[in-house]
Amino acid sequence: MRTVLLRLIALSVLTVLLIFFWNSPLLKPFKLFVVFLHETSHAIATIATGGRLAAITLEWDESGATYAASGEGIFFIIAISGYIGSILWGYLMLRASLTGRWVRTVSLVVGLCVIFFGFFPDGAPAKNSAFFNARYIISGVWGLTLTISAFILPRFNHFLLFFLGGATALYSLYDLNDFVHGDVMRTDAGILAHYLLGKSALVKPLAFVIAGFISAISIYVFLKLVRSAFETEPQNEPVDLAAWQAENPDVEITPDMLEWLKSQSRRPDQ
Repeated sequence: MRTVLLRLIALSVLTVLLIFFWNSPLLKPFKLFVVFLHETSHAIATIATGGRLAAITLEWDESGATYAASGEGIFFIIAISGYIGSILWGYLMLRASLTGRWVRTVSLVVGLCVIFFGFFPDGAPAKNSAFFNARYIISGVWGLTLTISAFILPRFNHFLLFFLGGATALYSLYDLNDFVHGDVMRTDAGILAHYLLGKSALVKPLAFVIAGFISAISIYVFLKLVRSAFETEPQNEPVDLAAWQAENPDVEITPDMLEWLKSQSRRPDQ
């Protein structure tokens, strides 16, 4: 029960901090990291569906783009993978940090993916010189931080994964505002709708249908993430030593066996 309470407090504090300081310059590096994870999701989907990745861009104004070779890959999966991929990245990082399982593995997977796609060789046009290129700086700094801290600073790495996972999950939900308050035709949903219907009058309605589908999946995964905060390790049933001896009268209980039976009698939270 104590573990569940601590998880809920940590999630609540993280959410409040991110909401109230969302526009703070201090969160800029974190938000750029999340945007790059969005683009990385497009890139992974491109390669996974047999396409050829042409270029990835990331700009300091928190915009980004992923370019695939025309006619290659499954465009539907590539188009929706940005939003869905982001919420899955957030789920993966937050769940690992909340449960304490696979923390190092998740850190390495995220860090190495960010480094790989950050320095993916391409001819992508950038608004700034290579030295000030947001893609190189964000992917390099965060990728190295995650991979190195996984080995030499495990506690810091654990906390970092929790914060990055929360920022990614929350930013992914925040992105859903683009479907309602922004121009839906400039989002991945609008791009996909235009790809499917061309100049048809039904393009915009289809864009909102796709946006609703993406939103439903994102919210579902987020709720699963919150639910994971209530999950605890299964507890062993206490062993009744007297009953066990009565059922096994011919068995001599050695000191080692007694210690084992006592350990089975203790509950994990005692």
